[in-house]
Amino acid sequence: MASTMSALGSTFSGRTVAFRTGPVQRAAAARPVVQVEAKRVCQLTGKKRNKANVVTFSNKHNRKWQEPNLQHKKVFWEEGQRWVKLRICTKAIKTIEKVGLATMAKEAGIDLWKLPFEDARPQRLAYLEQNKGKVPVAANPRAIKNADKLAASSKKPRYPIYEDGGRIVWIRPGMEELIAGGSGAAAAAVAAAAAAPQ
Repeated sequence: MASTMSALGSTFSGRTVAFRTGPVQRAAAARPVVQVEAKRVCQLTGKKRNKANVVTFSNKHNRKWQEPNLQHKKVFWEEGQRWVKLRICTKAIKTIEKVGLATMAKEAGIDLWKLPFEDARPQRLAYLEQNKGKVPVAANPRAIKNADKLAASSKKPRYPIYEDGGRIVWIRPGMEELIAGGSGAAAAAVAAAAAAPQ
C-alpha cells in the first residue's frame, strides 16, 4: 500500500503542471556581405576626390568636390607579355612612361598577374591569325564519322560562325549570305570558317 501511495506511484497525484520546453532555435548565420568597390580611386597612385572652395565675388565660399581624371586603360606589361586593364588617372599614365608599370604596381601593392588582361604573346597572336574567323568549339561526339554515310546524307553538318555582333550561330552550308548580310568582312569570315576543317 505504501508503494501505491508514494509520491511517484500514487494514483491521487493528479495531472502535473510541468511544461515541456521546446528546443532552443539558434539564430541563422548571417550571410557574408559582399563589399562592392565602386570607388573613384586611381589603382596605382591612390588619387581620389577632394574638397575645394569656390569663392564668388561676394566672398561666399561654396564647397565642391574635385574628381580625379580617371580612365579605363589597357597598359602593356612587358614582363608578362599582356595588356593589363587598369583604372588610372592621367598623372599615373605619365609616371608609367617614366618608371614603368611593374615599379608602380609594386609600390601600390598590386599583383599584375591577377588583373584582367589581353594576351599578347607571339604564340597567341599567331594562333589567332591562323584561326581567324574560326569558332573554338569542341568536337561533336554525335556527328557522323563515316565518310560514306556523311556523303549520302541529305542534311549537311552545321558549323559555327561569328555574327557581326560577336554572337555564335550554327548554320548549314548555303546560309552564308543570309547570316553575313552582304558585308565583305563578315562574308570573308564565313567563307574562312566554311573552308576550315571541322
